[in-house]
Amino acid sequence: MRVKWVVALLLLVGGLCSLADITVAPLALKLGVHPGEAGTASVSVRNVGQTVADVRITLHDWWRTPEGKLEVLPPGKLAGSCAPWITYSPTSILLKPGDAATITVHMEVPADAVGDHWALLLVAEYPPPEERPPSEATTGTTRIVVAYAVKLLWIDPVNAAPAGEIREVKVLETSPLKLAIRYANTGNCHTMNTGTVSVKDIFGETVREFPLQAFPTLPGEERVVTVEDPSGEPLPQGFYYVFVTVDFGGDYLVQGGVPLRIPSP
Repeated sequence: MRVKWVVALLLLVGGLCSLADITVAPLALKLGVHPGEAGTASVSVRNVGQTVADVRITLHDWWRTPEGKLEVLPPGKLAGSCAPWITYSPTSILLKPGDAATITVHMEVPADAVGDHWALLLVAEYPPPEERPPSEATTGTTRIVVAYAVKLLWIDPVNAAPAGEIREVKVLETSPLKLAIRYANTGNCHTMNTGTVSVKDIFGETVREFPLQAFPTLPGEERVVTVEDPSGEPLPQGFYYVFVTVDFGGDYLVQGGVPLRIPSP
């Protein structure tokens, strides 16, 4: 009997999914051991479904697109990968309904390591094999593989040097004001970035101000962040300058801007 399977992969980076029979926590592990030392962390997997769960764990690199979408890459592909430092066990688990297991992650940090490094564990739940009658042997069947993405981050406690720059501010719409901000992490560590948008008139007076939603960046990562004036109110006719200020957690703030003209209705 031959059965043709099509396997679809669903990545979960937060929350739960109705397709999943397992839960995984936490979805991010941070280790801050010193270069030349080792650290251990763990991930819990629980079967909350009604059937046996076939769970398989694999190691990868990961990256984000400028729009913030997750990319899963082969391990050790990126310069900032810590995948070569990592061992983990088990690599597969059969969980009965209600059972739980622990995945142990061990990291050996090289003595010459500088700057934050990262990797990713995919904790994937495969459906159990199904018995199919001979009459359906040639029928195509879709199997959904549910995979939780557990991000692994080594935080350099010695050589951290956060830095960043705003490379472009572009006006997408004027009523309401909508901007695209191209920001780059030019330092060697992971940062969580916050900021503000200020609109000033020709006299330097602030006529509108609103916050940027916090967004993360890896070393070398460039993000395009879209932000819209939450007031929804159009600006009056005139000339303005839009200032964008980003705080990446370092010793200084970065700023960029663009002139803005609101024509007559």
